[in-house]
Amino acid sequence: MTISLVPGAQMLGWLVSPSVVGSDGRVISWSNPQHRGYPYPEIAGYLLSLLALEGDATLDIRDRIATHLVGDISRSGGVGRDGADYVFDSAMALAGLIAHESAGGVLPDARSVDRLFDFVSANLAARRAGTGLSMAAPDHWSVSYGCHLLKVVIALCAYDDRYPMSTTRALVERLASELTRLYDHGRFRVNADSSLTYLHSHCYAVEGLLVLQGRHRGEFGDLIRGSAQWLAEIQSPGGGLHASHDGRNSLGSLHTDATAQAVRIWSLVDGAAFREQIDRGVDFLAEMATPVGGLRYEPGSNDVNTWATIFGLQAVRWAGQGGQWQWIV
Repeated sequence: MTISLVPGAQMLGWLVSPSVVGSDGRVISWSNPQHRGYPYPEIAGYLLSLLALEGDATLDIRDRIATHLVGDISRSGGVGRDGADYVFDSAMALAGLIAHESAGGVLPDARSVDRLFDFVSANLAARRAGTGLSMAAPDHWSVSYGCHLLKVVIALCAYDDRYPMSTTRALVERLASELTRLYDHGRFRVNADSSLTYLHSHCYAVEGLLVLQGRHRGEFGDLIRGSAQWLAEIQSPGGGLHASHDGRNSLGSLHTDATAQAVRIWSLVDGAAFREQIDRGVDFLAEMATPVGGLRYEPGSNDVNTWATIFGLQAVRWAGQGGQWQWIV
C-alpha cells in the first residue's frame, strides 16, 4: 500500500457533495440510508475551516454552510444539538466562521462570531463544558471540563487575532495550565475524575498544544512529543487506534477519526521518526475508504463519517507532503 493510492481528491469531492452538504447549507454527521445522520454544527465548523484552505474555489459552498451555521446559533450564543449547547462545538463553529471570513467569505450576521466567543469564554470561565447538558458518568468526555477543551484554543487565538484582548490571552493561559494537568505518562485522561483516556479527546488536546507551541504561547514540546510517542506505542498492528485506553490496555473498536488525528500529529511532530506509524495509519484509512470517497467510522460500519473524512483528508495529504500547525482543523 502506498500513500498515493488513498484518494484524497475523492475524499474532498465527497465532502462537498449533496451527501454531506445540503442545499440549505446544513452539514450532515454521516451518510447511511439505514442509519441516518443529523445536521451537526460542530462539523460544519470543521468543514468551513478545511474548505477555507482550498481558497476561492470553495467560496460559494462556504457561504452556504456559513449561512446555515449562523442560523444554528441559539439564544444563548452557542451551538449543539438535542437542546444542549456545547463549548467545544461552539468553538469549532467559531473557528470555522473566522477561517471562512478570512478566506474571503461572507458572514450573514457580523455579530455571530462575537456571540459564539461570548458563549465559549463565559462557560470556560465557569469551567463548564456547555449549557443544558445531561448528567453523565465521569468518563463521558464531551460533557466535562476535560482535556478535549485544549483544542478550543484554536478558536480563542483566532478571535484574539481578530480583536486582540487581554482577557482572551488570560483564558488561554488558564486553560493550558489547568488541562495539561490531565497529562499522565504520555496520555491525557478524559478529565480530573477519570482514569480513562478517550483517544479522540487525547488527540484534540495534543492538537491544541501544537497550536499553542506554534504560536509561542508556552513550551509544550515534552508533552507533545510524549503524547505522539504514546500513540505510536498503542497503535494496532493493522495501523488503527482503538477508542479508549485505561493505562494498561486498549479498549473498544478501532476508530477512524482518532487514527487520522494520530497520523496528523505524527506528521507534524516528526514525519521521519514516525514514518512507520504514519504509513500503517494510512493503510488503515485506505481500508476504511468507501467507493463514494468518504471514510467509514469503524470497521464493519456503514456510517460514512464526515469528521473522520475531514481529518483523514488532511492525514493523507500530510503523510505525503508534510503539514503545518496552522492547517489543523
